[in-house]
Amino acid sequence: MASDNSQYLQFVQQGRIEYRNGRFLAAETSFMHALHALEPSDQEERAGTLTELGSVFANEDKLSKAEQAYMEALTIYKQLADGKKIALLLRHLGAVYSLQRRDDDGLRVLNQALKLSKAHQATALEVEVLNSFGVVYYRQGKHGKAAKFFNTALNVAYSSGVPADFGELLNNLGNLYQAEHKYKEAEVFLKQALKRSETEVGPFHPDLTFTLASLGRLYTVTGRYADAEDQYQRALKILEPSQPDFDTRVARLLHALSASYARAGKKREADAALARAAEIARLNLAQHVDMAGILEDYSASLNDQGKRKEAEELRVEAKRARVAAGLVVTAHQPF
Repeated sequence: MASDNSQYLQFVQQGRIEYRNGRFLAAETSFMHALHALEPSDQEERAGTLTELGSVFANEDKLSKAEQAYMEALTIYKQLADGKKIALLLRHLGAVYSLQRRDDDGLRVLNQALKLSKAHQATALEVEVLNSFGVVYYRQGKHGKAAKFFNTALNVAYSSGVPADFGELLNNLGNLYQAEHKYKEAEVFLKQALKRSETEVGPFHPDLTFTLASLGRLYTVTGRYADAEDQYQRALKILEPSQPDFDTRVARLLHALSASYARAGKKREADAALARAAEIARLNLAQHVDMAGILEDYSASLNDQGKRKEAEELRVEAKRARVAAGLVVTAHQPF
């Protein structure tokens, strides 16, 4: 059995350490080694390791690989009739589908996950599922529904006392208030989220960059450009030392920083940040849907500079990436 396989356990423990410390590429390597160390009969351990590997892929924005790992784990847990683990995998898949803008798929599997988590009294998982529902509706611009799910998740977490990622929940509510132009409330929630996350994972963990980016957007739209730059630069300093792990995140931060510079009238800095973002995005078009948008913005910038041939090449490349992503989504119907 895998419990006697010291090599497997060593790789898994190392992977978990790397994952907690935000070193996702190293975590990916350790979990892959763990899978290779398993015997074919160790199906439950394989499913657990695939689940952890899927979460690493999701954090690296390797969404198709995350989906593949989660689906393989889900198949095993269905064979084992493990309801709680099935609910967990459905929740993970819902989050990935949301990132891929596959909202119908996301809502379908999240509905299944919510029913199972309630049936098995898995309250901590229920909180995660409710939060994921909120994210899907937020991305659809359905702010009323998003608010309902975010607040329900927060209330269930507080009232039950189960472990929960309060930093993420507060961050999501802050983003929702920002989308509704309630900027004072948004800043309060985002600062609370940042403080909570700093307490839980430390001041240099990659998880902080999501809230730092949210604050950067908030300060940009409210005209506090120096404050916005501070948030983006802090996030970049966290990610850039390990950039191969975070290429797409770095590209999105540079893209946002470029927009902030542009609004502040710093054209040279804006152009430089956008050029860096586009360089990274061009190498990662298949990894994240936002990469095509970055390339399109850079194409428009080049066109404005009179570099029409290069601009057109990038525009076509971005369009091709969008079409390819659309074909993949249309062809894949897992349920």
